[in-house]
Parts: sequence; C-alpha cells; structure tokens
Amino acid sequence: MTKIDKMSRLVEKADAKSAKRARKKDDLADSAIAALKQLGYARTSLRDIAELSGVAVGTLHYYFEDKVDLITYCVRRYKISFMTEMQSILSDDVEATQLAERFIKGLSRSIRRDAETHRLWYDIRSQAMFDPAFHEVVQDIENGLIDIVGEFLTRTGNTHSEATPVYLVLDAAFRFHLQKYLAGDQSMPARFEAQVSMLLASITAAPTSGD
Repeated sequence: MTKIDKMSRLVEKADAKSAKRARKKDDLADSAIAALKQLGYARTSLRDIAELSGVAVGTLHYYFEDKVDLITYCVRRYKISFMTEMQSILSDDVEATQLAERFIKGLSRSIRRDAETHRLWYDIRSQAMFDPAFHEVVQDIENGLIDIVGEFLTRTGNTHSEATPVYLVLDAAFRFHLQKYLAGDQSMPARFEAQVSMLLASITAAPTSGD
C-alpha cells in the first residue's frame, strides 16, 4: 500500500467517523426536541432531557457543550427543516394566486402538525431578550424567514412590498393562531388561512405612497 493509499484510507475513516457522529448528534437532537417542546426551555434541565431521551447526561455532554448548545442545535435543526418545506412550496411552477394559496396552507398545516415545536421556537426567541447566547441563532432563523417572505412576494408579483414588515404581520398572525390552537381551539388553522389571505390581499394590493 502506498503512502497516498494510506492517507486516503485515513481520510475515509475520518469522514465515516464524522458522518456517524453527525447522525448521532441529530438523533439526540430529535429526542431532545420531543422533551423540550412539551416542557419548554426554562422547565427543562439536561438531566430531564437525558431521562426522556433514554441516554446518560454524559452522552449529551459529549455531543453538546451545555443546555444552550443543545437547544440552539435543536431549534436551528427544526426551523431549517420548516424553512426547507416552505421553500419547496415556493419552487412550484404555478400561477401567483395558486402559489399564495399553497403558501398559506403550508403555514396552516404546520400549525396543526408542529404546534409544540413552534412553541419552542417562540420560547427561545423570548429567551433571547434575556440571554445573549441565543442572539445568533434567533437572528439567523429570522433572517431566513424574512428571505422566504421576500421570495414569496417576488414570486407573487408583489415586488413593491418590503419583506420585513410583511414577515412581522405574518409572524404575529401565526403566533396568535398557534397559541389559540395550543389552548385547544381546533378551528385556528382554518381561521389562520382565512384571515391571512385577507391580510396579504390588503398588504400587497398596491404600492406604498413612496413608490
């Protein structure tokens, strides 16, 4: 075996080990999310997460520096998945009206399907006002969400509308209906669709006075 072959073997082993570690880290994060979305950030310790995940606290410490590192990884992992799903809707080759309907339905479906995980996101976003350790992940996620809203506006021909204020309106509506849904009102996803459809129609109907 040549020196190059040996080096190649070592690189392959390192890559395989890295990939295995990444998969384990993702598995732990998925288990942690299941615990966190039920109890929330403040009421959950690493020991709670370990017990509910069926692993030792030392295992969590091996893959994550501390509770903040773990929760940051969990929230980023889930929101990236959510944003990827919304991005896939925007990639559909359909007319603007149909695209808007699909986009709103995608958000509504996420309230029904992933309510507890979204609740964790809002929990962490609130914590970021007190704990600077969450500033970066919250800013990164919100920038990504604003970009998606910007693409939605472009795809639906609303190039005069600014992404950030439209995102703020959508986010407020999403959080309001999410909270009501979590409190037991099963009609909230459908109401979200109806109300956001009207909101977007009024927001994007005409250019602002400065255009």
